Amino acid sequence: MPGAAASPRSRSLLRERDIARVWTAGLVVWVGNYALFVVLPFVVYQGTSSPLATAITVLGGAVPPVLVGQLAGVLADRWDRRSVLIGANAVLAALTVGYLLIDASAWGWLAVLTFARSCAGQLVGPAESALLPDLAPAQRLEEAAALNTLNNTLGRLVGPALGGTLFAAGGLPAAATLVVLCHLGAAVTLSTVAQGRSQREAHSGPGLLRQWREGAVLTWREPVLRALLPLMLVMAVGEGFVSALLAPFASDLLEAGADAVGWILSAQAVGGIVGAWWCTRSLGRRDPMRLLALAALIAGVLLVLTFGYPLLDPVLWPAVVLTAVAGAPFAVVAAAQGLLLQRHAAPAARGRVFALCWGLSSLVQIVAIGAAGVLAQRVGSLVIMVDAVAYVVVGAMGLAASSRLRRAVAGRPAVEVDDAPG
Repeated sequence: MPGAAASPRSRSLLRERDIARVWTAGLVVWVGNYALFVVLPFVVYQGTSSPLATAITVLGGAVPPVLVGQLAGVLADRWDRRSVLIGANAVLAALTVGYLLIDASAWGWLAVLTFARSCAGQLVGPAESALLPDLAPAQRLEEAAALNTLNNTLGRLVGPALGGTLFAAGGLPAAATLVVLCHLGAAVTLSTVAQGRSQREAHSGPGLLRQWREGAVLTWREPVLRALLPLMLVMAVGEGFVSALLAPFASDLLEAGADAVGWILSAQAVGGIVGAWWCTRSLGRRDPMRLLALAALIAGVLLVLTFGYPLLDPVLWPAVVLTAVAGAPFAVVAAAQGLLLQRHAAPAARGRVFALCWGLSSLVQIVAIGAAGVLAQRVGSLVIMVDAVAYVVVGAMGLAASSRLRRAVAGRPAVEVDDAPG
């Protein structure tokens, strides 16, 4: 984007036209994603009373990142990322119409459609995550990462509450109509965005498999990415449990419906906005790995309280308050993770690096979703507490990784001095 590099740091990146449009399109898509995230598990659970059926439906959305996500990452680096986003959102809008045609009792078909939507949606994540830093000045990647998190957080604020409210009023068709409009609106908005800098040569290069291998090698050779990936995998275990068991947990222990869960998730976004806003101003001045670790520890403690208190008193308001507070550290974790990926992945390989990390995380999440469904069927939905344990473990691992990376950086000048002539 001409002149972007000259933008003063005091001027928000959202004042740049193309960045604002990509960001807005992503926000609209997140609203739709979070609306479905709340509604679909409740549709299945209310129709079957089966945590296992609910987990299988959620699993339909978790498998595609492993099956097609890696190809999507290569295509996001090989093709014009803007065009990829436009096409993917158009296909997602068409597929979402299927929810208007399927009876809510046919949970198997809902799982199949969820799988198909997730396959198409794999193109969105790598392309959007790579396009936004393409449009931003290189020295302001931390702000771009924080804006991505703010985008996600605002979607969480609006989407769950809106989806739950529409579901309560008009069932699955009402919520699905919202999602169709979100994808169409995103596609129209993205059609007015220019190409990113690294995309001008995007159509040339070696074959797809060779490009994927290059991205995997680049990820493994970069020490920070090599340290970050295990943290993402542990978090994926927790995300698998909470994705599969949120609806059963809310129904069984909080005696809440889809509308109440929607408001709980939206409350998390209140704290998330504060955390993301803080990151836009402070993330670049701190060690992102250490920041991620500390935020994960705080989030883990808050999750223990959130999942544990209903055993004493199953009222709803503490969940709303605790989730709102937890939103801030969750936003910091997401922004720090995004900055580490953007900063340490080569610009031309960002799509592949993002897809590889997310694909491996999704593979772990699939196993966790299956385990969550089986365990909850046997011992109850309180096994959702695994999510809290995962974040505490990530905090401990992240602090160790941060110290190790700092020692490695501190040792480099001494080696260079020793090797220098006379």
